[in-house]
Amino acid sequence: MTEPLYRQYRCGVGSPLSCEHPRKAVEQDPAAERCLECGFPAILSKEMQIRGNAGIYQVDRFLTSRGVGRLYAGIRLSDNQPVTLKEYLLPEHSFNVEEARQRKRAFLRLAGFSLADGRVQDMRLVMPWDAIASFSAEEKPNDQRCYLVTQGKVDTHPTLRHHLKLHGALSPGEVRQALNQILQSLEFIHSQKFRLRSGQIQQGIVHGNLSLDSLLIARSRKSLADTQAPPALSIPVGTLDTEFFLYLTDLTLWEQLFIPPPFPSDFPTVEKDLRASGYIGFYLLAGGSVNSTSGRPLNPEKKEQWPAVDPPLRDFILRLIGVRETFESAEVARRTLLQLPLESAIAPLIKTELPEGDEGQPTRFRWWLLFLLLAMVLGALTWFLLQRFWPKPSVQQLGLACCIADLPGIPAGDFIYVAEEKGTWSYVLQQENLIEKGKTLETILAALQPKLQTTYVPEPSTLVALRRIQSKQAAFAITSLVDDLSLDLPANDLTYMGLGHKTFAYDGLVVFVSFSYAKRQNSLPRHLNGQIRFQQLRDIYTGRIRNWRQLGGPNMPVKLYIPEETEAIHIFEQRVLKSDEDIALFRQLRQTRIVQLRTFDTLRAVIRDFEDRNVGAIAFGTLSKVFGQCSVYPLALIESGRNVVQPLIQANGKPIDPATDLCKDKGSYVPDVQVFQTGRYPLGYPLAVIYPRDNSLPPAGQKFAEILRTLQAQRLLNETGLVPLEPLPED
Repeated sequence: MTEPLYRQYRCGVGSPLSCEHPRKAVEQDPAAERCLECGFPAILSKEMQIRGNAGIYQVDRFLTSRGVGRLYAGIRLSDNQPVTLKEYLLPEHSFNVEEARQRKRAFLRLAGFSLADGRVQDMRLVMPWDAIASFSAEEKPNDQRCYLVTQGKVDTHPTLRHHLKLHGALSPGEVRQALNQILQSLEFIHSQKFRLRSGQIQQGIVHGNLSLDSLLIARSRKSLADTQAPPALSIPVGTLDTEFFLYLTDLTLWEQLFIPPPFPSDFPTVEKDLRASGYIGFYLLAGGSVNSTSGRPLNPEKKEQWPAVDPPLRDFILRLIGVRETFESAEVARRTLLQLPLESAIAPLIKTELPEGDEGQPTRFRWWLLFLLLAMVLGALTWFLLQRFWPKPSVQQLGLACCIADLPGIPAGDFIYVAEEKGTWSYVLQQENLIEKGKTLETILAALQPKLQTTYVPEPSTLVALRRIQSKQAAFAITSLVDDLSLDLPANDLTYMGLGHKTFAYDGLVVFVSFSYAKRQNSLPRHLNGQIRFQQLRDIYTGRIRNWRQLGGPNMPVKLYIPEETEAIHIFEQRVLKSDEDIALFRQLRQTRIVQLRTFDTLRAVIRDFEDRNVGAIAFGTLSKVFGQCSVYPLALIESGRNVVQPLIQANGKPIDPATDLCKDKGSYVPDVQVFQTGRYPLGYPLAVIYPRDNSLPPAGQKFAEILRTLQAQRLLNETGLVPLEPLPED
């Protein structure tokens, strides 16, 4: 950080996290809660106990500060298992009560993730085991703290910055090994599908905080399992010549929550991760990030600051940094690294050491280089042909059962279940005529499976719905798996709450503008090229953009609409607006300029604004309510660092565009199942049945989910506007 994190505290060294005084305060008085010099929260006292979701943890000793937190060694009392606790702070002079509460809630939603398919795989990433934050009516000193718990001692290994300070620069060969490991880990986290603690499925995670301080170095796999922590937090000189492992830690997903306002506006992207890995490679060669003489930051763009290194490695690092043509992904970058000539640095040495009169050696060496170059060309050509002609993987096929009547083990009885009263399920379940005239999905399902009778009870929020399950007042719930789970419960993770879930369909938010042929010269879909960026949406819904000409469109004022569903508004705030500042501006704008209507009323209002009043309205709503009409155009979305994604697809497999006649071609386009199933559509989300993991209870929730996952039910859900789990076969 270029500026102190906590400027409101008059710390003598300018950095309360690394200052000695908060530690000395506890040494003098174990009950001390604040630094005696500036009032900053003191470190945790020895043997202090912290109650978490997976047990009670006891602090053994303070280790060091790292990033935006402080590290402690400790144990879990139930089994004496060693743990590492990272303490994050929300001190009262840097965060007000509401800011602290919002960040705690976000921390519980985001701190930790796992592979969506349940696999356990070593990606050299320090994975959080437990996340702890307390809430109270009055914020007490201890309420200013949050904790991230990791198993074992891996989180106590030294950072790369610490290692460079003790032992100096790495050799070019070691830097290649380090970059290979970093890019391999990035390739994995960028491409895999993950489940966040909130239950949300996300395609790819960006590190966003990659630096010498967020990479830990271990000399071997064995050292990761040592029961004793490394005494000096360092690695002996010379061990890197044999084997070492780099572990990624401190992801921006939760680290950024503890940076005082204003909230960081620089959102993480894949490109920034690659650029950061390039700088790390340069710093490893140089022995640090600053000039030891002048104290100024080193700059890889200045040729004179580079140490002696073979040109291919230097060119590769510059390309990672973005000085030259950039890499499109960590996978491409790593593949390029592995194809670099390994002996290029030896060539000038061989030439200078040849004995006089020996003419054959240079010739043989040139032939060797020519052979190596030819092998590289052939390898690249082979890879291109494989990528071009090898069959691409298709959408995952789930092998859904055929018919509801064929399902075994359906429990008999009448079961109460719950969902949010203005959510997607309430609409698709009880709206008449979506499937058949005069009927609802509720009546159709009851007729198809009379044995399992259900009574639907709407609840004001997902939080209340989940509490009904925990108190056994409801057999199961239906909700969207987004960042809306019970943030005020001791743990918001479904597993910790003793709940299971099964996805049965997808829905999503769509952002739409008027689609009219009456005034083609002012057509917003045409002027926007059928798409909009998240940053543009943020600027529109926070009042920074008030006329479409600011985006290169016609000279028309912008009018804003939002739906009635609190679920949809929450998703929009969390996924589009993101920052506390923009969410606050959006909520202020709701009091003055934003119109809130039912989605069907909004559809009529948007076209009326455009054709009758020359006003360019924009709105968002759930796909299940917007799909199937032709008065508005759903815009394709561009999230930072990602490709443009359109939620609808034509019968020929191509996305719709502003030239598509949505009215004339109605029925020839459908939701693109693949972008929802893979998580590529940034505002898509799964719908799931949530049920108690209790074998003493009838499996009503599990069986209701199985009913909804049959091909027969998937066709019904598709008729209501939901996106099925996979492309449906012909009847």
